Amino acid sequence: MTCAAGRPSRVAVVSDYSFDTLGGAETAMFEQARALAAELDVTVLAPRSSRMPELAGEHQVRVVGVPAQGRLSVLGMPLLRNTPELRTRLRRLLVRREVEVVHLHSEFGLAAAATAAAHDLGIPVVQTVHTFFWQTTWPVQQLLRWGAPAFHSLLTGLRPTRVRLDERPGDSAMRNMTLTQARTVERVVSPSAHQAAALRAAGLERVDVVPNTLSVPAAVSEPLTCVDGPLRVVWVGRVVPEKRPLPLVRAALAAVEQLGPGRLHLTLVGDGEQLAEARALVGDHPEVELVGRTTHARALELIAGAHLCALTSVGWDNQPMTVVEAVSSLRGVLYCDPRLTEGLRSAGILADGADEAALTRLLVELADDPARVVAASRGALTDRREFAPDVFRHRIGDVYTAAAASLR
Repeated sequence: MTCAAGRPSRVAVVSDYSFDTLGGAETAMFEQARALAAELDVTVLAPRSSRMPELAGEHQVRVVGVPAQGRLSVLGMPLLRNTPELRTRLRRLLVRREVEVVHLHSEFGLAAAATAAAHDLGIPVVQTVHTFFWQTTWPVQQLLRWGAPAFHSLLTGLRPTRVRLDERPGDSAMRNMTLTQARTVERVVSPSAHQAAALRAAGLERVDVVPNTLSVPAAVSEPLTCVDGPLRVVWVGRVVPEKRPLPLVRAALAAVEQLGPGRLHLTLVGDGEQLAEARALVGDHPEVELVGRTTHARALELIAGAHLCALTSVGWDNQPMTVVEAVSSLRGVLYCDPRLTEGLRSAGILADGADEAALTRLLVELADDPARVVAASRGALTDRREFAPDVFRHRIGDVYTAAAASLR
């Protein structure tokens, strides 16, 4: 396989996360592997999952399922430890596949083992940080303060860093897990500029901004010209507190009460700890639909069938795949976090506040006058270029080249 002069052409993509969880990081890695495979020789190493055959069979990606030693039930994350046996297995695989760069998408045991194995062989390592903004609403800050470093060290074998990264000690400890691993690699990738700034402020010097990508063709080829019938809004994500789905559900119900029937319809797509509470809020209300867990392909269909996508997180997301999927499908995005910029300069509709009252006001305004929804859809024609697979390949290729030069 040939590649641009001096650029690595054989890459191992590595993650501790399972594709079966269908989170943003997992979806981003899946899409990036497919995008890379259009021009590079790609091997994916991740915990065994039912989606691996899909990646291997349809997209010419070699997949290696790594057996996990257990699972963290709270997050559904497989647990893999950085052991001598795992490092030996990874070294053999990297040699056999003639890998020229290792690209991490996580910061736990498998990532640490892959980093050590690559460096033993003189192979550069790049790490994409999918979130540096770890946080929890649970009252366990002191427990996390002491437990997170010990847990991370147990999995990775790395000495914890203890930089103050947040006023809350538990959140700071979780963010230090990412920092600890990121300090061991040649280049760090952030899909967003605002997260890159936070990583640099934490002391990382070699940070590159490369937005996420969507490798599959969008189902929609033309932007909206009007909004017929009720304004259809779709929300896609994990139904958990940091994503703030419940404020949107309550805001939508309040907006429907003001607007009357047939004016607004919200579809909530995803699973998580707050889904039962969302169902209790909605009851049998016809204007709010809760889809629950579904496939990525089905989620893309629901986005394409809506007029607008909603993103309600604040201070949590880095560069959400929801934005990539919506803008690539020529749909605008209603969002609450002003720090988010990639893909939202023309396609975004920023709420004037993150509280339920602000969301209710905006939903009513957009249903009464959907001109901004149509304009955001047109704006996506420009913004979607940010996430094009060829743009991603070019940018990440530059990072691979810089990582190789840095190691030399």
